[in-house]
Amino acid sequence: MIYMTIINTQYVKHDRLGRITLEYLAQAKNLIVDFWNRAVGFFNSYQWSSLLFNLKLISLIISLFFLGLIIFLLIRINTRGRIQRAVIMSKSSHFKAVDKRMVKKWERIEKKLESESVDNYKLAILEADIFFENILQALGTANAVKISNLSEIEEAKDIKNKIVENKNFGISKEQANKIIAAYKKAIKEMGII
Repeated sequence: MIYMTIINTQYVKHDRLGRITLEYLAQAKNLIVDFWNRAVGFFNSYQWSSLLFNLKLISLIISLFFLGLIIFLLIRINTRGRIQRAVIMSKSSHFKAVDKRMVKKWERIEKKLESESVDNYKLAILEADIFFENILQALGTANAVKISNLSEIEEAKDIKNKIVENKNFGISKEQANKIIAAYKKAIKEMGII
């Protein structure tokens, strides 16, 4: 209707170019009205409701995933902080309960060496390695851990790996005592026992 007011139809009817222009304008009007009706029909249709529901569902799933990830990271960060606080407190003088538990655990490892069983020697080495690794993990990479007998610890770890890989691996009491002594020296240098 707007184009009718712009173009005076009395002059356009007699002009061939004017008639063609009116036809194009009418076609454009029909195209725009048809597009509008189809768009309105689509947004009022079941397809749009279904698509909108699917988009909401996908959005909810993604939001829940990221919420879970945030909660996991907050818990993980808090756990790391608690471990670091425990290590710091274990070095302080007023929190000696942790030291006593660590000493008792280490004494149980050393007690296995008193028997004459090769299996107990192997078990003592495996438990000493786990004990050592847990301490390193608790201290974290932020704290530089300096160990004077690093080569002895590397040899002990090689023997530990051989024990794990081969159940028939034999070890003498002297070797087991040497390995446990190496771990004990390193743990003492860290101030744990």
